[in-house]
Amino acid sequence: MSEKKESSVLVNLKELMNLEEDRIRDEEEEERRIEEEARLAAEAEERRKREEEEAKIRAEEEARLEAERREREEVARLEREKEAAALKVKLEQEARERETEQKRLLEHEREMANIRANEKKGIHPGIIAGLLLLVIGGAAGIYFGVIQPEAERREEVAAQAREQAAREAEQRQAAEAQAAEAQAAANAAAARAAAAEREAAQAAAQAASAMDTSGATTTTRRRRRRRSGGMTAAMSSGGSRMAASNDPLAGLDL
Repeated sequence: MSEKKESSVLVNLKELMNLEEDRIRDEEEEERRIEEEARLAAEAEERRKREEEEAKIRAEEEARLEAERREREEVARLEREKEAAALKVKLEQEARERETEQKRLLEHEREMANIRANEKKGIHPGIIAGLLLLVIGGAAGIYFGVIQPEAERREEVAAQAREQAAREAEQRQAAEAQAAEAQAAANAAAARAAAAEREAAQAAAQAASAMDTSGATTTTRRRRRRRSGGMTAAMSSGGSRMAASNDPLAGLDL
């Protein structure tokens, strides 16, 4: 009977040891799980902050590019206005010159009319030839000195205007492309930041759930320890009674 009792005590001790080992193992696993969830939450928060900073930098870069584009457009507008004003002055000057030349042509025509009238009256042919040469020379001077240079200047101004328009179109296209790229990058950064916030929220929820689970596990372990403590106390009491008596059956409930 004593051997059976001792065997029962050993089984109880073994169960207590197994429970203690399970408790230690559960606590270690719980601590590792909480540490891992905290690490994931910290990484998600760090990633969210980093992506927010990148999005801020991209937004600032986009604003800078937009300001530069507007400044270039303003400079180009002022340059166009300046060129237009210069062209207006030039055209007005050429109009005055044309008016002067037209007056000279009219004067030559009147002189030719007088020559023809005098010729009919019997003026010397040499005088007529000289006047003709004078008229032809004046007409040639007008053409090569005014009309042709004016046509060349107009063509040059038109070519400059076309080149300026082409440059402005290229600048606008480049600015629009840069703005579109910056906007796309900002949108992508905002999307990543939103995803990081969701991950951080999920990690926080998991951490809260883990804390709740840890609390429940701790309560269960406390109950186990109280039961184990009661069994240990009973065994200690029984051992004390056995030690106090030489009876090998002392302390056993028979």
